Amino acid sequence: MKFFSCLLLIFSGVSFAQPLPNPLTLEHVLKLANENNFAEKQQLLDIDSKKQQLTDWKNQYDTTARVDLQLAKRSDFDRAINNSHAFIYLEKTLYDQSIEIGKSAQISSIDDASLSLQQLQQNKSIQLARSFFDIVLADLSYETALQRLALSAIREGRIRDDYEIQSASEVALLEKQVDTQISQIQRIKAESKQIQTRAKLAQLLNIRYEDRPDEVVKPNYSAVFKKDLAEFSFYQEKLKNNLKLKQLEQSLQAIKREISQQKSNLGIVINSSARLGEQGYLREKNGQWRAGLQLSMPFGTDANKDSKISQLLIQSKKKQLDIDTLQQQLLGQALEYYLELGALRQIHKALVIELDYRDLHLEKARANYEMEIKSDIGDAMTNYTDSERKLAENEFNYMITLKKLHHLIGEDYEI
Repeated sequence: MKFFSCLLLIFSGVSFAQPLPNPLTLEHVLKLANENNFAEKQQLLDIDSKKQQLTDWKNQYDTTARVDLQLAKRSDFDRAINNSHAFIYLEKTLYDQSIEIGKSAQISSIDDASLSLQQLQQNKSIQLARSFFDIVLADLSYETALQRLALSAIREGRIRDDYEIQSASEVALLEKQVDTQISQIQRIKAESKQIQTRAKLAQLLNIRYEDRPDEVVKPNYSAVFKKDLAEFSFYQEKLKNNLKLKQLEQSLQAIKREISQQKSNLGIVINSSARLGEQGYLREKNGQWRAGLQLSMPFGTDANKDSKISQLLIQSKKKQLDIDTLQQQLLGQALEYYLELGALRQIHKALVIELDYRDLHLEKARANYEMEIKSDIGDAMTNYTDSERKLAENEFNYMITLKKLHHLIGEDYEI
């Protein structure tokens, strides 16, 4: 009870609009992967912030207007002359190389953040799938532990009956009692695992623990193993689509583009301006409006620009090293996943045969039991359930590994 109370306190600060369906399917869990993903929401806010910064760059081209009003007199020899004026100034930057460079860099930053968002979504889907599978396996383990406990209790009861009529020794009775206690401990551990796995899924979904599903639907992936796994060359060729690799390559291109822009940056700024209004002093000479274009461009060497280019060149070299390193890592990781998939497929064949054997053995034991022939139906049931768990675990490991391999090639494999 204390453990449950702690869990309730942990998750009491998190709320969920509607309770999850019960029983819960993996499909529904994955649909909620993005809905309640705090890291994704944070990344979306970061993207929005970067888009706002891009708008700020663009806004520097907006027309600005200001009003200049003055009521005044000025002395001209022995006379006081009206020196009042009322002007409206309109100014607009038509072109600024620094703004263009800033806009380009900001667009690249948005693209980079968008790729990071996709990677967050992929990682979260794997976490949720793994957590969901752990619940299914915990339930199967609990079922096995419960059957073993029942079997141990039955055997202890038989020995106790024999002991009471002095057909069994005290040592034999104590041995069976120890077996029962061990089975009880295993059941408690299995039950704790059920609680822990459900708590983890609730945490990943950012929901309260009391809103967790009591039941989950075990997925069936037997059809997946009927399809041949593609050749490794298929995955190797597609590694160029890896999201992290694309992110690094886009960053490198952005740096190279900025280097080119900085080298051709002459600091050119073209502004337009207009003034409309009236003035009291020399009114007949100045008229009511003025308009013009202004071109400004600094002369001489720009130490700041040279330093910026040098820094960008260093960043370019570092980014290229990151790309080369990642390409090697991706190849090694892809090969590791591929070989693991091959091994899991072979294990799957063996486990299917084992489960078939357990099923036939259980049917035989059940038939003997019904005919009141000595039967090991208890062991047969326990072994069958345990084989089911091993087969499910192997299938789940296969699907997670396959999903990871597809993520390496930039694809979101649905499981």
